[in-house]
Amino acid sequence: MSEIFIALYAPSSVQKLLDFVKTVYVSPRLVPVIIKPYGAAAQVGIPEAYKISYKLGRPLIVLPEAKDLVDVLACKRVYYLDESGSQLDLSSIISSSEKSAIIIPSGEQEPAPREISSTHVVWPSEIPRGLPPVAIAGVIVYKIVR
Repeated sequence: MSEIFIALYAPSSVQKLLDFVKTVYVSPRLVPVIIKPYGAAAQVGIPEAYKISYKLGRPLIVLPEAKDLVDVLACKRVYYLDESGSQLDLSSIISSSEKSAIIIPSGEQEPAPREISSTHVVWPSEIPRGLPPVAIAGVIVYKIVR
């Protein structure tokens, strides 16, 4: 199995960002990515997240745009989770042999259509609709750890 990046898109909440990072770190296989943080999350949350990362000896990646998952991290497949996306089995994403990334929207700011034009817009069939971002990350981590 290859490396999987779990990204939180455009968080502004410090607590949501920290809870997300702590949740992703439960799995040694996953790497948390924060895309386009703003407000308090950018000013306070990112430094706090780096403290957690440093204490655990684990990577934390902060990117300015979603396309950097391909350009910088060389992900072969990028999935953007959206409730209106096509249904997909989560197992097919996490069992891929290719380096991949899953983008979870923070619910605070939506990406421009051009930003996610090269991603696969999907919704995992195992995840109930309406869950908050940290809970979605928790389901993904559980599925991988299990």
